Amino acid sequence: MTFSVRASAQPEAQLLQDCGKKELEACKKLGAYYLSVSDWEKAFMVGEALCGKEISEGCTYAGVSRLAQGNSKEGTQFLSKACDEFEPLGCRSLGRLMKKGKEPVLANMYFKRSCFYGLKEVCKDVKSTKDAFSKSGQELVKSIQDECAGEETSPLCRSLIETVRECKGELKTKDCQLLAGYLSIYFRAKFLQTEAKLGLLSLHMAQKKLSQPSYDYALLSKEIKTSQNSYVLGFLRICSKRFVPGKKYVSNALELDPGAFKELGPRTAANIRAYFMSGKRSDCKEPKSGFEAFAVGVLDPQDPSRLDIWRIDEEKTVIQMRNGLPNP
Repeated sequence: MTFSVRASAQPEAQLLQDCGKKELEACKKLGAYYLSVSDWEKAFMVGEALCGKEISEGCTYAGVSRLAQGNSKEGTQFLSKACDEFEPLGCRSLGRLMKKGKEPVLANMYFKRSCFYGLKEVCKDVKSTKDAFSKSGQELVKSIQDECAGEETSPLCRSLIETVRECKGELKTKDCQLLAGYLSIYFRAKFLQTEAKLGLLSLHMAQKKLSQPSYDYALLSKEIKTSQNSYVLGFLRICSKRFVPGKKYVSNALELDPGAFKELGPRTAANIRAYFMSGKRSDCKEPKSGFEAFAVGVLDPQDPSRLDIWRIDEEKTVIQMRNGLPNP
């Protein structure tokens, strides 16, 4: 099995020294270096230690090393842990393993997970998985989307997930394997939505510190707490242009710091930028009476035109404007 990884340009001795000081980035680079030179035992030692510290890349290093040494059982266990922790290279490695084992449907699901977790170069080769489910599997997907759509998982939602976990009812074994992969994608997307809403609430708090709301994102940005860059926060540009004094204004986070969103890719960034450029002057609230801010992201990397959009206003009301949750 081949494994593409960016090897560190730093000498091994320096990486060893820095890793010994418990610098995790140096340890990750060291593991990548050992993989690049096919030193499987050292790569495994570093990877296993990182994996034990819940560093998902380490689980991938350990898994790939064990596969290269002929231990497919242990290698698969490490790679499964990595993939379940949203590590895209671990999912891709499992996809390659399934493809080699003549399991194209399962291979495609692992490649799909790798795509959704950030490895965009595999996205173009991933096929839709909807037709891979049996009729019972498709019905269960629809039920989960309906029952698990709210903020809190309902008892029925938990029951449906348990059905997948225990592979009960009329589900086929392959249904359960595919459903587990799709649910991982789906609930990760739900988590990103939660992060977007928290970002909007943080923006609302920043507005409350001002004498009246502002449409200048740059003015508010230092007070806004967000731990992800899957969504762009901000205001319709026409509102910023209309109500920010002077000629200098920033309407959204992408405009303020494009480099922070380079992982989105040019097409996704262009589609998000186009949304903030939309709207009419009449869509803008007067700052004296309130404001409207938006979180705009893409949850399906295979369809960068399908936006997921949330809005907040001065009353702290958060609503979903457009649903971009991924389909099977």
